[in-house]
Amino acid sequence: MALAVAAFGSFAQSTVSTAGYEATGGGTVSATIGQVAYLTATGDGGSIAQGVQQAFEITTETGIEITEIQLSAYPNPTSDVLNLKIDGDFGTVTYALYNNSSALVAKGTVSGSETQIQMGAFKPGVYFLDVKAEGKTVKRFKVVKN
Repeated sequence: MALAVAAFGSFAQSTVSTAGYEATGGGTVSATIGQVAYLTATGDGGSIAQGVQQAFEITTETGIEITEIQLSAYPNPTSDVLNLKIDGDFGTVTYALYNNSSALVAKGTVSGSETQIQMGAFKPGVYFLDVKAEGKTVKRFKVVKN
């Protein structure tokens, strides 16, 4: 008589927490309170964190492909001034800054190779900076205001 033995295992997120809740309305948000143990592993390809609440973000950048213009926005996150740096020449370049509710909070024309956008009076949060050339969006930056 032959006897076959097989071993099976499964892995899933687990935690020891003291409490938790879920709030619903226009959407749903859930949280745990008091997670007492966690582990973060970091390698060449990135990092992974153990825990119940694992946030992730999916972003899509839109715009036209222009190789003659290079854009950067720094420092990000910022608390006062956001610098918009442009390397290259592509005629009139404008910017529009939107808050997380898609309301326009600032706009202007880029002058020279670097333009400063004053953000000191804005509330902390996430903002989106659209840079346009020839009326078309070239790049959209996600900016965090502390």
